[in-house]
Amino acid sequence: MKLAGKTDIGCTRSENQDDYRAARLPEGDAWGVVCDGMGGANGGKLAASLASARFERALQGALARGEVADPQNFLQQTIADMNQTVHEQSLKGPEYRGMGTTAVCALVQRGVAHIVHVGDSRAYLRRGRRMIQLTKDHSMVQQLLESGQITPEEAEKHPRKNLITRAVGVNESVQADYTCCPLAEGDILLLCSDGLSNLVSEEEMEQIITNTSFFDVPDRLVQLALRAGGQDNITVLLMGTEPGEV
Repeated sequence: MKLAGKTDIGCTRSENQDDYRAARLPEGDAWGVVCDGMGGANGGKLAASLASARFERALQGALARGEVADPQNFLQQTIADMNQTVHEQSLKGPEYRGMGTTAVCALVQRGVAHIVHVGDSRAYLRRGRRMIQLTKDHSMVQQLLESGQITPEEAEKHPRKNLITRAVGVNESVQADYTCCPLAEGDILLLCSDGLSNLVSEEEMEQIITNTSFFDVPDRLVQLALRAGGQDNITVLLMGTEPGEV
């Protein structure tokens, strides 16, 4: 697979508390993770960094021993380990109290994308001329939407849109959601923080991906979010299939 990513502080934040990592693997496989930290000036940045680093170590260790035999169990256990790492840090001093992070993690293996997530960082699949949201936000607005209390149009502009209901590290344990999908040639996975998805529509994402060279897409998407106000940190990670891989 081919990989391309970019992160930006945005227009209003004093610090970038997003973190992302990714790597290509043999046989056309790959992994990626995007984290969006929360919990104040000290806690948020550290939480995202700790979580993404823990994910990277887990992948490196598992793959050094061979292929991941049970991706769902492995990814959910890795989220649990990420949660423990961040939560233990949050207990080490008052400056870290309440720290946490979202996480969206992908492992592509044998032509199948395995994804786990906590919070409102998202994974999308671009197939043909469609953007398909693979993850469902763990947020107050998502709950209101599913209960019928607000419309999709109201959800887009809701004042509590950034209030999430799950995060890595805030509590002793956390439940991650898992999904998987087979990939076809030409498919592109997009992992992002809400600094992108809150400001750039799926239609705009699809247009940029379709009309832009793969490795220039993250920069174009970040620039679009900045022009829309850039109220938050913005992170974009693309994972694209190449001919003969699937």
